[in-house]
Amino acid sequence: MRKTENQNGAAALARVRFRSCRVKDAAKVIRFWNEFGAAHSLKDEPAAVRRRLKRDRRLFVLAWDDDRLVGTIMAGWDGWRASMARLAIDPQYRRIGLARALVERVERELRSLSARRIGAIVLKNNRGGRAFWSSAGYELDREDVRFVKDLPRV
Repeated sequence: MRKTENQNGAAALARVRFRSCRVKDAAKVIRFWNEFGAAHSLKDEPAAVRRRLKRDRRLFVLAWDDDRLVGTIMAGWDGWRASMARLAIDPQYRRIGLARALVERVERELRSLSARRIGAIVLKNNRGGRAFWSSAGYELDREDVRFVKDLPRV
C-alpha cells in the first residue's frame, strides 16, 4: 500500500465510531450483510436481530462513519464458550484496520466476561476472511466440524 493510501486509511479509521447495535438498526444491518457478503441465513430478519439484542447487546458492535454503517461484528458468550460471527466490512473501508478494531473491541468485552477461548465462524470459501482471522492470531481448528440444523417455524 502506498503512503497516501495508508494516510487516507488512517484518516478514515479515525472517523469511525463504534457502538452497540440498537433495535432501530436491525433492517439496516441485514441490508448491510446482504450487500457486503456476510452469508445469508434463515435468521436474517429484523425480528431475529431484535431477539439477539435482548442478550449480550454489547457483543453486537457496529462501526459507523457519520451515518454510514461501515462494519459489523456479532459475538456470543454463554458462560462456557465464546464465538464471533458476522464480521462484515464495507469494501471502501477494508484494509484500514477496521476489522481488527472490531475484533479487538469484542475480544476485550469477552475477556471482561471471563472468556478464555473464542471461536470465529468463517465461511469455508471465504479466503479473505480466513486470511484475516489467521493474521489476527486465530488458528484453524482441525478437530471440530460444525453441524447445523434449521428448525421449522412454529
